[in-house]
Amino acid sequence: MKSIGVDIGGSHITAGIYEDSKSEIHKGSLVYRKINSQGSKGEILNGWVDALEECRNTIDEEINGIGIAMPGPFDYYNGISLIKDVQKLNSLYKVNIRLELAEKLRVQPSNIRFINDATAFSIAEAKVGCARKYQRVVAVTLGTGIGASFLIDGEPIIRDKSVPEGGFLYNQFYHNEMADDIFSTRGILGRYKSLSGKDIENVRMLCDQVNKDNSARQTLVQFGDELGDFLKPYLKEFNAEILVLGGNISKAYPYFGEALTAKFPGIEVKVSDLGEQAAIIGSAMLVNNSYYSTIKSTLKFM
Repeated sequence: MKSIGVDIGGSHITAGIYEDSKSEIHKGSLVYRKINSQGSKGEILNGWVDALEECRNTIDEEINGIGIAMPGPFDYYNGISLIKDVQKLNSLYKVNIRLELAEKLRVQPSNIRFINDATAFSIAEAKVGCARKYQRVVAVTLGTGIGASFLIDGEPIIRDKSVPEGGFLYNQFYHNEMADDIFSTRGILGRYKSLSGKDIENVRMLCDQVNKDNSARQTLVQFGDELGDFLKPYLKEFNAEILVLGGNISKAYPYFGEALTAKFPGIEVKVSDLGEQAAIIGSAMLVNNSYYSTIKSTLKFM
């Protein structure tokens, strides 16, 4: 079975054809396209359609369906965008993306399925990635914010006493601050400025300074220490066997990993081995009817 997996962000779309039998993205099928996040409804949708058609045309075989990883807020069950007032994709508010894409791509609406982007990442890691041998998995993405997903046997858990409401961590508080403001790029860069009095452009540049800038080193160690302190009670309550890290900040793991893992020595910690393809693979898995039937009802509450 072959399906198209899609990762949509505020300013881009990436699509690839996933081969279920090989558990991998078909070589040469990846398509990346920049999108004007503040464009009109037509401009954004046409940009997505062009990328999807280009992806579909990379092989001369039938595609079973399309799975799409989207940031929230979004009605994943019905395929309706609820994003507004965040400087991205505002023109799609209340638009039924499933019906719009189905018409433009000439496919059955039921063959287009949606899921949260952080959850798509976690599904891929739990099913075919570095956490595939574990039953109880927590996956966390670190970038412009902190995304999270709790899974048992590859199925996301969002309504259970062992997980925070919705399975979200971004809106939880740590030392009277929202997690999203601390465990994110802006949180790390803000911490560095408070320690050094200097601005720095991004986390990659911060990592480059670690061996010659004590403030840079201290920033990342404190990040790992506080992230571990924040995550520890959630991992314990869920009886997590493994924590998987993804997102751009996870590339700095060599500098904050020791401080992080010291907080929960009995739990395995791994950095994603699927990288930027994880969300594409996880969304493509939605096309498998057997798997989709196990999580379809969960989408109503995501």
